[in-house]
Amino acid sequence: MFFSLKNWYKIVIFVPLLFLLGGAKSSVGSNSRNLFLEGNISLTLDKGIWKLRKEQPDYQEITLDLICHQGKCESEIWGFAPDFNKDVDHQGTVTVTKTDNAWQLEVDLQIQSHPENPELIPATYSIEIATYRDRFIGSYQGEYQGRTLIGKVTGNKSDLQLRPLPKHQPIKAREHPRLIFRAAELPTLKEKAQTRHGKKIINNLKQTLQTEVYYDGYVPTGGYHAAGHCFVSLLEDDPQAAETAWQMVEKSMANPGERFLEHSPIVAGVALAYDLCYYQWDEKRQQQVTEWLALQTFKLIEGDSPKNGWNSFAWSNWNARARGAAGLAALAILGEPAEYYPQTEFFQEPENVEKLLKIAERNVTRYFERAIGDRGLGTEGDHYTTEPWRLTILPFLQAYRNVKGMDIAPSKTQWFLPHYITRSVPIDNELAIPSYGRHRLSPPPSLYGIGLPLVSEKFLPGVLWFLERYGPETENRSLGVSEDLPISAIYGLQGYPQNPQIKNPAKLWDKVLVDRQKGFYSFRNQWRDETDIVANIYVKQELLRASWAFPDAGSFRIAGLGHQWAIAGKSQARPKHENIVVTAQSDHQGAKPIYFQSSEDGSGTVTLKKENWLRSFAVDYSEASDTPGLFALVDRFEVSENADLQPKIWKMHVTGEVAIKDDSFTITSPSGATMQGTFISPQGVQLTYVTSAEGNKIQAEGTNDFFVVMTIQQDSPPPITVEGNGLNAKVIIGKQIIRFNGSNIVLENSRIP
Repeated sequence: MFFSLKNWYKIVIFVPLLFLLGGAKSSVGSNSRNLFLEGNISLTLDKGIWKLRKEQPDYQEITLDLICHQGKCESEIWGFAPDFNKDVDHQGTVTVTKTDNAWQLEVDLQIQSHPENPELIPATYSIEIATYRDRFIGSYQGEYQGRTLIGKVTGNKSDLQLRPLPKHQPIKAREHPRLIFRAAELPTLKEKAQTRHGKKIINNLKQTLQTEVYYDGYVPTGGYHAAGHCFVSLLEDDPQAAETAWQMVEKSMANPGERFLEHSPIVAGVALAYDLCYYQWDEKRQQQVTEWLALQTFKLIEGDSPKNGWNSFAWSNWNARARGAAGLAALAILGEPAEYYPQTEFFQEPENVEKLLKIAERNVTRYFERAIGDRGLGTEGDHYTTEPWRLTILPFLQAYRNVKGMDIAPSKTQWFLPHYITRSVPIDNELAIPSYGRHRLSPPPSLYGIGLPLVSEKFLPGVLWFLERYGPETENRSLGVSEDLPISAIYGLQGYPQNPQIKNPAKLWDKVLVDRQKGFYSFRNQWRDETDIVANIYVKQELLRASWAFPDAGSFRIAGLGHQWAIAGKSQARPKHENIVVTAQSDHQGAKPIYFQSSEDGSGTVTLKKENWLRSFAVDYSEASDTPGLFALVDRFEVSENADLQPKIWKMHVTGEVAIKDDSFTITSPSGATMQGTFISPQGVQLTYVTSAEGNKIQAEGTNDFFVVMTIQQDSPPPITVEGNGLNAKVIIGKQIIRFNGSNIVLENSRIP
């Protein structure tokens, strides 16, 4: 028998699979009796698609996403090939059949080569997969544009499931409002508005609506202000408020954002106003805004040119802003009369809005998978994470719950507010976060108001405690309501329970927050008052490029006792602006955690490894050192015996008054609290305090390893005793003994295991 090259390649691919699955004695073979398809399944086909580059076929991988329930899969399947085109999702159908120890999938996919080209080119794939060590493996054969495609398949089940909400009632035709709350909830909201908290929220809403409205800038607020006026119109049956909202919506639609970054909040705000004012406006206005929202949804899904700053990588804040706004707009106009939609080739069928919604949902889900860690840390830093969340992502998630009856990525979204509550400390009567990323800003109160309806029942009492205790109650903001985003009042009123249960967050989640996906560790001593202390370190375990993926691995922050001690430097993507050791080889490569332990009091130790550099960071809140907070840091470098020792600069950016004496520094805050740091290694360290336009920092220069111990206290620091030298030294402060065992810092009298 003779075999074609194509069939021979297929045999080569399948033989390892058959070997793995073949015998009953094989581990995979025994597992095959428990094969199942459940949840969101992603299968990546190696060299599953191609396009011409320089007149030669360039083969790229394509990922196919399908949804299965108890082994039965939905007929719809979607493809995504970021190297082929980042701005296109390809729709198709799939049939799945089960054999003795594998599954066979027949896929018909419609490939769109470019977002501006509506032509669809068919691709077909025959796939066979099985499970192996909690993953899917297999092979495929396909056809696309006259070429036969053959290769391997790998896959996994996503943890980001769509979770159905119990007792959800489908929306009715032209039911509005629907995005923030359902129409049937309006009577309850009117009752809430008469409670003590409700009156405070509504009073603050009305005050914020009198502040300046922006129709340009990075965050145009015209649509959000219009939504606030629409809500007042609903609560108080005030037609003039709806008319004021219409004028703002008209002006917003007439002033599109220069780029998608600015245009996205315009679309989101107009969608919210449209939904709330729908029946306060006549049919002409309804149709005008429906048509506009449909066109903007299509544009935001389609993407833009990188020349305009557009970044459609899944983890980009641009993608999050735009696709969150597109999804919100699609949910707003879903099910409107056909004549309300624009008369374009794409909108010939009303179900095309469903297609745009699905693509928006897929982009937002990919954003969660890549940009947001398992405990809420954002890859691009705090400002570039919280901005899309409060402007478009949180509104989209809430609207999706109301309209579709589904939670998107609840395993991650439930941690977003607890994450920031764990990292926040009161500084000068304001909440501050020792921040990461570009722009060293703490999240505005509106983040908490808009996120309140999405908080899980488990964490809600702790979030309410935080809002009651720390939520600034000035004229313009209270309980998460702030003048920067008036819609936060609507979400705050909707999400605040009528019979609130309030508990200290320490009773609901740990004082130590660990985001293992991103490699972020935060240690907190308590939730109480100005004596709260927070320290964190970013290992930067997951390295993503084409975004603001900094700071450098191992940068740390310390804040507490009403002061920020170790902060970030200038807002630029340079290692010298982080709290690390700068060498000639400093870069932005990621690191890996190799050790971690913590205790219930919030103390802990983390060690990370990066090439020839090891950093161990320890936090002690046990008060064995006679201080409320002790911090130790070791930087060990591996060098060959005959290598020249290059100069190294240990950096910590600081605020406050700094005094240097020999191998120690003292920082004094305006309140009189102090931080004292002592360098155990290197001997003869050159310690300096540098002030510049880029920020103030303490620098320690040496050619070898660094070992520093720091304490913060309300008054004079305790005495320190050092026995031995270098990394072998034993440091004694009060009853606490600190040493380095060669791989990590050990605190002998702490509660860390």
